[in-house]
Amino acid sequence: MQIIADIANLDGNDFTSCTFKSLRFDDMDLSQYHFDNCTFQDCTFKNALLEDSSFVKCSAMQADFSYARASDTWFTGCNLSLTKWSSADISSARFHDCKLTGADFQDARALGSDFKGSLLTGAFLRKMNFRKCQLDGIDFTEADLAECDFRDATFDRCRLNNAHLATARFEGADLRSADLGVLTLSTATCFKGAVISKAQATELLHGLGVLVL
Repeated sequence: MQIIADIANLDGNDFTSCTFKSLRFDDMDLSQYHFDNCTFQDCTFKNALLEDSSFVKCSAMQADFSYARASDTWFTGCNLSLTKWSSADISSARFHDCKLTGADFQDARALGSDFKGSLLTGAFLRKMNFRKCQLDGIDFTEADLAECDFRDATFDRCRLNNAHLATARFEGADLRSADLGVLTLSTATCFKGAVISKAQATELLHGLGVLVL
């Protein structure tokens, strides 16, 4: 694996099996760059231009993408745990089968972004707009989803166990194939206006101590 520790050593825009050490990609134009099976150690991408770039099976744990412009960027099978995306533009970005445990998306612009099959356990997604989105295989366990807009969204094989849902909106959302965790009266009120399955309704009644025959 090639080790790159100096920006001056970047040659071309297509990198495979490279390790980037302590590099500051801040403010750089990396649009249409392609990274395959690369590792980013102690790297930052603050205010970097990443539009139309792709990261495949890369590891960039704890990387700082604050203010990055990453619309239409593809992240596939990447480990992006504990990354920071504060005020970044990830509109129409694709995070497919990625690990985003503890990622911070505070004030990120995310219209049209897709997190299919990704792990967002403990992630900060407050105020994000998922209205009318198809949410497929996403694990939101213990994520901060306060004030998120899930109206008319469809949850397919998603998990919402112990997620923070204060003032999130679910009117018209289809939650029938989602794992909602233990349903109590207090948690059920968060899903006001959503569609749930008969099994989920039965579980709710059991949680209230009502015997369903």
